[in-house]
Amino acid sequence: MSYRLLIAEDDRDMASLLAEIATEAGFAPCIAHTGQQAVEALRDSLPDVLLTDLRLPAPGGLELLRLAREMDSGMQVVMITGYATVNDAVEGFKAGLHDLVTKPFHTDQVLALLTRLKEYLHHRRRSEQLSAQLERLESVPREPVMHSRAARQCMELVQQVAPLDVPVLLQGESGTGKGVMARHIHETSARKGSPFFALNCAAVAETLVENELFGHEKGAYTGATERKRGLLELANGGTLLLDEINSTSLEVQAKLLHFMQERSLLRIGGERAVNVDVRLLVASNEDLASLVEQGRFRRDLYYRLNVFPVELPPLRERREDIVPLAEGFLADYAVRYGSPARSFSMEALSRLGSYDWPGNIRELENIVQRAVILARDREVGVAQLPRELSASGPSTPAAGLPLSADASLVEVERYWIDHILERCDGNKTEAARRLGIDVSTLHRKLRTEK
Repeated sequence: MSYRLLIAEDDRDMASLLAEIATEAGFAPCIAHTGQQAVEALRDSLPDVLLTDLRLPAPGGLELLRLAREMDSGMQVVMITGYATVNDAVEGFKAGLHDLVTKPFHTDQVLALLTRLKEYLHHRRRSEQLSAQLERLESVPREPVMHSRAARQCMELVQQVAPLDVPVLLQGESGTGKGVMARHIHETSARKGSPFFALNCAAVAETLVENELFGHEKGAYTGATERKRGLLELANGGTLLLDEINSTSLEVQAKLLHFMQERSLLRIGGERAVNVDVRLLVASNEDLASLVEQGRFRRDLYYRLNVFPVELPPLRERREDIVPLAEGFLADYAVRYGSPARSFSMEALSRLGSYDWPGNIRELENIVQRAVILARDREVGVAQLPRELSASGPSTPAAGLPLSADASLVEVERYWIDHILERCDGNKTEAARRLGIDVSTLHRKLRTEK
């Protein structure tokens, strides 16, 4: 990412030399030949670094230093002068001066200083991104569980689009794992290792969504005491998920459309466009095409976002994934809470498998989290499940099975093996895992029970 450097120097040859050094160090320089021109440049668009001479046509370098630090307390200021006194230096460093370079100087000296400054700015920007992620309680990436046929078909689509730098529209009911899938897309793309942010548009007040996305300049409104970079800018080089985009206002949708077309943004109160390279992933728990017809979602934005739609199936359509998901949540929360819980009882698994899960994976995670908190030994039983699950499904494993009351143990076992195989789409390895036996044992039983 390019950083802006303002040079305030009345000697035109010196200003040109400093601009060449700044460009070599990786900055985008601009020049002001008087103090007043520098003030106007600062007010027009705050640079990342100010490089100023001490003596300038008014205001001078010390006044520019104070003004720059007042406008942006994080701005780095370097002063270059051939006339500095001890008092000037003391005053400068008291006001927040980063460094003082005396004339005459070696170009290598200034180049090394600016190179270090750029590295500092880069680390500061990265720390800002990481801090924002921590403040937003970003979780550790979790691998999607995809054992069922419906989930595998969805994953096949995702694997095709993940490496391509195009928008992806994730649709599905609330709690189907759109956030986890978005994170998976990011982690398997060329942007892996760069920032990943997620904004739940429905969880932020409508009046604040624009500020969260685009940021603001200092003084943009009452209370805006510092410049704030929005999530689009913080995610530069990486990926931004806009969850529940269906809840955004038409005004925000218009600004998002402009961003997608121009790949640049204006902070609130800003006058200079900021170029941003970010991959947008969007999620919706409503059908956007229907919202377009209702006039609640912009048609032009929908066409921009609907490059590659992916529909995530609800949990009730992917029964084979319930147990692996529950086991994963149990392991995570048991470690987090120091719980002795390590597994579910067979009855608890039966209840988990027979429930319809209107809240999908999010509901499953919440229920397992509660069960882990309540568990007092290694096994989570029906007693730790909420009432709606305790009342669901058969009271005994054999109730309702298409077997006679006098069925032999071999017949019951063979029926259950066939049942699990069918639910695993014929995958014997997964079926053996569900049954709690070795694959070799399963093959032997299939041969001997024919």
